Amino acid sequence: MDLTPYLPDDARSWIPAYAERMGWDKLTKYYDRVFLRLERMRPGDRLVVFQEVLPANYDLFLHCAYTAVCELEHMGISAYYFDEQATVITRQ
Repeated sequence: MDLTPYLPDDARSWIPAYAERMGWDKLTKYYDRVFLRLERMRPGDRLVVFQEVLPANYDLFLHCAYTAVCELEHMGISAYYFDEQATVITRQ
């Protein structure tokens, strides 16, 4: 299954629409969980979306994960990669 259609076009433009739909509090809590999950990965760790995320949450998860990876890059941690179908995130 190709999950790349769930990846956002950029790291921020999707946020207001999702916040309006689900509320800032719920969005922030979900984003924080995704950010921490990625931030705590060690080099060589892989996050397999199908194993850790409910199918109903693929869209929200991948939007949050993309933004979290961008934020981590701004913090100097730029070793995260999405595979070609956005089903695995690897920290190198």
